[in-house]
Amino acid sequence: MKLDDNFRQIMEVIPDAALVVDRRGHIVFANRLLHEMFGYPPEALCGCSLERLVPPESHSRHDAAVAGFFAQMRHRPMGRGLQFRGLRADGETFPVAIMLSQAHLDGEDHAMAFVRDHTHQQAAEDRIRHELEQQRAMALTDPLTGLGNRRAFDLELNEELRELRNQGRQFAIGFIDLDDFKQVNDRFGHELGDRVLRELAQLIREACRSTDLVARIGGDEFATLHPNASQEDALQVLERVRLQFLEHLRDKDWPVTVSMGVCACDDPGTEYHQEAILAAADQAMYEAKQRGKNQIRLARLETRRAANA
Repeated sequence: MKLDDNFRQIMEVIPDAALVVDRRGHIVFANRLLHEMFGYPPEALCGCSLERLVPPESHSRHDAAVAGFFAQMRHRPMGRGLQFRGLRADGETFPVAIMLSQAHLDGEDHAMAFVRDHTHQQAAEDRIRHELEQQRAMALTDPLTGLGNRRAFDLELNEELRELRNQGRQFAIGFIDLDDFKQVNDRFGHELGDRVLRELAQLIREACRSTDLVARIGGDEFATLHPNASQEDALQVLERVRLQFLEHLRDKDWPVTVSMGVCACDDPGTEYHQEAILAAADQAMYEAKQRGKNQIRLARLETRRAANA
């Protein structure tokens, strides 16, 4: 197709890579910047299928976008943006942003595409996304032990309550408190106290399943959340923690043990409240302390049937 010289000149001086395609998806014109962006010599793309500039895995999506544009071009606003992967002559793929506009040339409808290389923008977006993910992780992580913190535990507990209501999936939580931890700090200093906390955190993590959440929710208090687990399942995990911690202490002069409380939520028809669950597990843990420490007690959770049960 013979294009007007003025049109060609305008397309060559605009600051964007640009091309013109017909309804069959054939390139009838591509400016110098477009050829340079995709790594082709001047004029090499004219007459080629537009698919040459698109990775094979994106052909169907790209063809649908072109067909959709021509089908509705009379009603489509100018400058509609699309995001695609481009394919350079050397086989490298890269992100591109495409702005489409209609053009009536030589008596036929065509599409003009203005293409921008978004490699640097995507890299910047990926960097920002990574930084935000890191910040979110830090906001949910206890810096001393690397476990989740109280906020992380509360969020996961809320999610488990939703799963119980909607899917009937039971769960249990455990509260773990170091007995006589103050004596460690007083006798040996806070540096050793921090070491005790880190080592207990590691023991708890190793005793739990990969699907369980372990969090440090206070100075010397830890919590575990066990999705799709019964009271007995949680008891077995915490008993393993208790025994392994005792074994860990055999050659150490640390005057500490652990007291624990377990609270199970297993009835979808019961109206459980997060505050009540936490309070029940906490109370069971303190009962363990009052009864001699170094043991596990089961929570007595006051509940009522849900209105729609």
